[in-house]
Amino acid sequence: MKADKVLDSLEVSYEELIQNNPTESCDDAAKERGLETNQIVKSLIIESNEEKFHVLLPGDRSLSEKKFGSEYKLIPPEDSKELTGFESGTVHPFSTELDHVIDERICENEKISHTVGEKRRAVILSSDGFREALRKSDFNIEIRDIAVSTQKDYSQVEDKNLDEESARFIVDRGYRKIFLELSEKYESGRLLNLFKAFNREDLNIDTDRAEEVLERAENQTHIQRLTEKLSNQGELPEASGFDLVEEVSEIINENPDAVEDYRDGQESALNFFIGQLMQKTNGKADAGEARKKFTEELE
Repeated sequence: MKADKVLDSLEVSYEELIQNNPTESCDDAAKERGLETNQIVKSLIIESNEEKFHVLLPGDRSLSEKKFGSEYKLIPPEDSKELTGFESGTVHPFSTELDHVIDERICENEKISHTVGEKRRAVILSSDGFREALRKSDFNIEIRDIAVSTQKDYSQVEDKNLDEESARFIVDRGYRKIFLELSEKYESGRLLNLFKAFNREDLNIDTDRAEEVLERAENQTHIQRLTEKLSNQGELPEASGFDLVEEVSEIINENPDAVEDYRDGQESALNFFIGQLMQKTNGKADAGEARKKFTEELE
């Protein structure tokens, strides 16, 4: 079924456009439609590990093997036509029921456009309308960063107070979008530590999970420990229910004699402080974190 008929059946609004000339490339299609190339959605039918996927990319990007996660190949044009019913270059996003893997940049445009299944006919619709159509479709959808990175991607991240090397770490591992979202609320260096911790543990990251770690972690070491537990347990441990900084400060203020002993070189005073903390928190405090925090406050 052609894309305009699919959108009609899904009750999604769109603008139909008839080009003056048939087009083969995304650049030419963009010119005919009065759009930028990155607003054109191109469809690729690829095979990876003997499984086929319908991949959607902005017209100015190519698929990144590193980000996609495995070796892949385009299926032959004749196989694509048999599967989709459309000639190469006219395959549209709704022409298969394969699992769809969609580059996140497509939905960052206000408007997008794709062929209806002909070289001269296309539709233009809002990105919200496109997402609505995807939601109403029956196939499985995954939206993430799967495109080869460009200097524009690196510059976006560098502009959030990261150096070039750090920006490349963020972008090349597919963290660009979530980093940009979180950078509105959190300091960039702290975010970098978070993404490095998730990368070391080989964990998938989403906004909710990232924010929970950031809200609970007091420092870089704590970020790493939380992600280690997440990796081992599949979920974050229950929140401690106390503020370590406040508890440490309170214990120090309540025990001036022990403070004097510590500053006189009696290391046993530190163990006393940690013991007091464990009593107050019913053993929920992290001893390593507590030792570090007491040492920082006392010195």
